[in-house]
Amino acid sequence: MSSLETKAFFVTSRRIHPKFGNVNFGKYTVEPVPSPDTGNTGATNQYLLRFPDEIRESEQRSNPDREARQILSLLSLWLGTRLEVKSLMVNSVNIGALTRDVAATGITGIAEDLPNLQLLTQKFNSLDLARQFLRAADVYKTAVNLIGQNNTLSYFLLTVAIECLSNKTKTESDKGKCDSFISFIFSYLPDKSQIESEESWKELLKEVYYRHRSGFTHGGKEIPEATEIADSLNRVYVKHIIDGKEVKTPSLRWFESVVRNSLLGFLIAQESNENPKDRVKEISLEHGVIQLIASRGITAGSVVTEKDFKLD
Repeated sequence: MSSLETKAFFVTSRRIHPKFGNVNFGKYTVEPVPSPDTGNTGATNQYLLRFPDEIRESEQRSNPDREARQILSLLSLWLGTRLEVKSLMVNSVNIGALTRDVAATGITGIAEDLPNLQLLTQKFNSLDLARQFLRAADVYKTAVNLIGQNNTLSYFLLTVAIECLSNKTKTESDKGKCDSFISFIFSYLPDKSQIESEESWKELLKEVYYRHRSGFTHGGKEIPEATEIADSLNRVYVKHIIDGKEVKTPSLRWFESVVRNSLLGFLIAQESNENPKDRVKEISLEHGVIQLIASRGITAGSVVTEKDFKLD
C-alpha cells in the first residue's frame, strides 16, 4: 500500500478557537494557519487540511481532489461555517486550481448586443406570475455562480429554475412534474434546431430531470463526468455507459442556454399591460418586515426591546 501526503488550504467564515490547536479526526488533521486579520483573539480563518491518500494494492486509482472536497463539505456542515478551498497539493506538488474554467461554459466575454430591457421590464411588471419568475431568475443566478464550483448543484438548480414556473403553467395533458418541465421548454424555447427530433429532445430532457434532478434529490448522486467532456467538446451531449446502460448526458453549457432562453421566451410571450405595476418593488417590500405581538402599548418613537413583545 502506497501513500501520498495530501494538503488542502482553505478559509472559513467561522474561526476555530486557538485553544484546540491542531484538530484531529480519523486520518485527517486540520492545522490553523496565521492570517493577517488574526487579531487579539489569536483565532485565524485560514487552515490546512492534511491526510494520507492511501492506495491499496487492490485499487487502481485515487482521487485526493474529491476526497478533500468531500471531507471539507462535512466540516462546513459540522462547524456551521462557510468554507472555500483555495489550493490543493499532493506530495508538495500543486495539482492546480480546484475550480473549472468558467470560460468553458460560454457565459464570459463581452455582451455585444443587449435585449430590449425596457420591453422585458414592462412584460415582467405585467406578469401574474411575477413572483415565480423573479424566483426563477434568482435560482438561475445562483446556479450560474456555482458553475465551476459545484456543477452538480448548478445543474440541479437550473432544473429548479424552470420548475418555478412549469409547475404553475402545466397543461391538462401533463401527467406529472417531468411532463410539465418538458412542456414548458417546448412551449417557450425559441430555437430547438440543435436537436433534430421531438423524441430526441424528450429523451435528453428526461435524462436531465430524472438522472440529474431526481438522482441528486433522492439518491445523492452527482452528475456524470461526461458532462464536462460534452462542455469541453462543445457538444449537446456525450453518449456513455452507466451501470451497463447506454445513456446520453447533456452538457451543462447547453442546458444553461436552454434554461435561460426558455425563461426569456416565456417572458416575451406574455401580454403587456398599458399601466404595469412596479412588481420588483412590491415584492421587495414583502421582505425585511416581521409582525410581532406587543406585550404592552407602544407609542411611536419609543425605544423597544425584546421584552416588549410576546415571543413565546
